[in-house]
Amino acid sequence: MKHFIIASILLISTSFMHLYPAEATTSEIPDMEKIESAVRDSRSPYYYPDLMKKYLSNDTTLTLQEFRHLYLGYASQEDYNPYRTVEIPKHIEELYQKTIHTESECDSLIKYARMALEDIPFDLRQINFLVYGLRQKGQTQEADLWEYRLKGIIQAILSTGDGKAPETAWYVIYPADEYNIVNRQGFTATEFIFVEPYFDYIAIENNPLKIEGFYFNVKKLLKEYNRKFYER
Repeated sequence: MKHFIIASILLISTSFMHLYPAEATTSEIPDMEKIESAVRDSRSPYYYPDLMKKYLSNDTTLTLQEFRHLYLGYASQEDYNPYRTVEIPKHIEELYQKTIHTESECDSLIKYARMALEDIPFDLRQINFLVYGLRQKGQTQEADLWEYRLKGIIQAILSTGDGKAPETAWYVIYPADEYNIVNRQGFTATEFIFVEPYFDYIAIENNPLKIEGFYFNVKKLLKEYNRKFYER
């Protein structure tokens, strides 16, 4: 029976482990109103149905702007819920805690990741599990494709700022993405603080770079959640 070793529970791909902000394209604070308008305009090159179709195809020519509109524009889709969760079966949760997986267990990780991504298409953690499972099964072509998508999403987030201050906070559409971004840069979160009017601050443990924490802009996230679930 084959056994596969997983490097960590987070399944951080070595390709992105050290994807620091300085390595991303020069940051540009997004205009969320323009992005919303673009993804809803059928004449726009960023029209969401067309963009999502391209993302889910075998196309590996998506630009940073397309990834920005894909990720940030998803918050303008009617099925978007920033606090949506997918119930994780107990046997799958147990697999997340293991460091060695059999071939059949990798099949389970792949199957569940696909199901979760159908509901939450930009779940970074599940994309990681999918890449891991596919790669261990030798399905390298599809693993590379999902890894390309993962890198594009991460770059899209990092391109929105530098996270050093509220004015240059990174934009995210899911709270869990904040921890994924922090972890992927080799840091460990120690505390969460909400900063008025619409920022999350993630404090991190002591590190050689002496970085104390990062800011995330959650204005769109809160706006859409309140509009859909509180303003009716």
